[in-house]
Parts: sequence; C-alpha cells; structure tokens
Amino acid sequence: MTSYVADLHLHSRFSRASSPQMSIPNLIVWGKRKGIHLLGTGDFTDPDWLGEIEDHLEQDDCGFLKPREETEIRFLLTTELETLFQVRGEMHRIHLLITAPHLEAVKSLRQNLQEVTDLSSGGLPRSGVSAAELVERVLEASPQSLAIPAHIWIPVTGLYGSHFGFDSLQDCFEGMAAEIHAVETGLSSDPGMCWRVRELDSRQIVSFSDAHSLSSLGREFTIFEGEFSYAGVCQALKSSGEARIAGTVEYCSELGKYYFNGHRECKVTKSPIETRFEGKGCPVCRKEITVGTFHRCLEMADRAAEDLDVVQEGGWIQSRTLQKPPYRRMIPLREIIAASYGITGKESQTVEKIYEEALACGSSEREILLEMSEPDLRCFVDHRVSEGIIRVRETRYRISPGYDGVYGGRESVELMQMKLFEHH
Repeated sequence: MTSYVADLHLHSRFSRASSPQMSIPNLIVWGKRKGIHLLGTGDFTDPDWLGEIEDHLEQDDCGFLKPREETEIRFLLTTELETLFQVRGEMHRIHLLITAPHLEAVKSLRQNLQEVTDLSSGGLPRSGVSAAELVERVLEASPQSLAIPAHIWIPVTGLYGSHFGFDSLQDCFEGMAAEIHAVETGLSSDPGMCWRVRELDSRQIVSFSDAHSLSSLGREFTIFEGEFSYAGVCQALKSSGEARIAGTVEYCSELGKYYFNGHRECKVTKSPIETRFEGKGCPVCRKEITVGTFHRCLEMADRAAEDLDVVQEGGWIQSRTLQKPPYRRMIPLREIIAASYGITGKESQTVEKIYEEALACGSSEREILLEMSEPDLRCFVDHRVSEGIIRVRETRYRISPGYDGVYGGRESVELMQMKLFEHH
C-alpha cells in the first residue's frame, strides 16, 4: 500500500491573520521542506485565491491538483467555513473543513453557498444557517465532498467547545450527523482525548496544522495508506474501502492555546482539578474563565481512561481496547531549537540559521524529527538540538500548559526554555 502524509487544513495569504507569504509557489517549496506529500489548498471560497489556484495548479487524473512545474507534491481542494446560529435560544459557532473533488465541484459549491454566505469576506466566510443545513448545502452541490468538524475541542468554534459548542454530534448536525465521517483534533487536543467519547468510536480522527504561516505547515498531519487519490482519501475517512488512516502526528496538546482553563487578561491559569474546587470565576477580576479543551474533555467523557488500555511503543500511542489508529506527539523543529538555546523567539536569526543548517542534510523536517536515526541526528544536526529532538521523542520534557489563547511555555524566558529538556 502507498503511504503518504497529508496536511489538509491551512489558509491562504488572503485569509485573516495569515502571512502574505502563503502563496502556491511557497506552499510547494515548504511542503517539501516539511515532508508533506498532500496539501490542502485552503480557502477555495475566496475568489482571489481561487484565481491563484487555477493559475498555478491543474487537475490530475487522481482528483488532486498538481503544480504546472514537475514536483511530487499534490493539492486537495479544501476550505474552512464558519456558521453562527441559534438552537433553542442558545448561540452556537462551528467551524467545518470542506473538501472538493475537482474545480467544477468548487464552482457548484460556491454558487450554492453564496445564497447564505458572503464569500468575499476573506478566507473564512461565515454563514447564519445551522450546521445541518450547511452540510446539506455542501453535499447537495457536491456529493463527493466531505465536511469535517474542525478543531472540535476549541472553546469558541469547536463542535464540543465549552463556549458555543454542543454535547453531541446529533445535537449539532441533527439529520446530517451520519454524513460526518471524521473529526479534527486541533492543536490543543489529541486522539487520546477523543477516545474518551464513545460517539467518536465510529468516526475517524484526523489532525492537520491549521497553518496561517509557512513555518506552521505540518505541525500536525495525518498518515494515509492506500490509493493516492481523492477517492482513496475519502475511503480512508469513511472507512469504506482498503484505504485507511495509519496514524496521526500531533502538536503537543499542552502547548496549544486552549489546553488548560484560564483568563488571559489577568494571566490566570487553572487545571481542571483547581477549577472543580475553586469554581470558574477568575480570582483577580471575578469574570468567568475560559474552560479549556482538557477540562471540556473530562466533562464529555463517557469512558474511563483506564478502560482504553493505552500503550506506547516506538513513540506511538494506541488503545488496545479500541484498535483505533495510533498517534505520536511532536514539537516543531524551530521550537526545539529555540528551547535548546533558551531563545524566546522561534523566528530569531539564530533559530533560522540553525534550522537551515539542519535541513541542509537533505532530509525534511518530518524525517529529522521522527525518522532519522540517533547516530545520524548527532552527525547532521546541531548537538544541542539533536539532544532536544531525542528527548522529545522519548517524552522527557515538561511544559507549562497553554490557556485562553496563550500558547504553552511562552510566558517568560524561563518557560520558553520550558524546562523542556529537564528530566522528570
């Protein structure tokens, strides 16, 4: 079976809060640097970005788009949609990752979505219809498309989010719930958290980067096995053929912006245990804190952690009870470099220099972080960085968890060093 790495959730330079460097030519270069075989286009609802897609890419015979210049990287048409709607007087806000099989389907989708969405409002258009109606409109225009709830545990825009989410797939998608075949973890959660929720047993769990900058590509990705085609991707996500998901690689969820509970303005962070005993009020200003993904998962869990029979082998984490695809944790190379040298900014010139030296060995970032042997690491990668990579592989690090929009381990020089490579 063919094995390939996919990062299908990203944004273009026309999306809000995105780098102007997020162009098709740059995505091709950085996809290779990151070790990604299949990239989402992102933002195909944006007319300007769609024009660039058509200028630089052409349809292949597999349901993907290929660059006009010869390269192995392929693109799958994707976009992210937001819908803000009321159910029984309560507001809900959900993000969906949408796929399309070809450019003709994109035109049908755009036409059908224009009735309820302003597609000229940037890379993340918002509608006011229910999630069920939005999915229905997508499939009506393009039956081969898929709708995947994005970053499902995020407080404000996730399916299970603590602010505007739901308590079940059925509550959110009603009669269209059967059309939801996969869910995306998001940076602040991982498959292990999803395994605690029984209704997700019948859904595939995927992970993508949600990148708004080139350096963020591939910080999470999904490994597929099977035919390298749009049909193969759909088979894997629907569990309907020989193709399958072999596993996911996750940004360490504690580093995500919403892992713990807290209040950013007052620099207050709380664990679920502290919140249980102290309440959800900020001790400084008395406003309600933001309930993070870890706490929300514990609220939603209908399966005990010990019932999962979780084991870790060769860095991969799996549940022997569920037999779901395994996952492993990863910290991006730039962040390991910064932590290894006690540098507070991963975009510093020193970090950039060491990063480029590491890639000069001819391997991609993915290969360096996950696959390169320890002897080769010590030969080809800066000695401090190689030690950091090995410790991350062996999970010998500690992190100050992120909360309320603040990334984990980034509040001070001491935390940026993250005690990342201290022994437990």
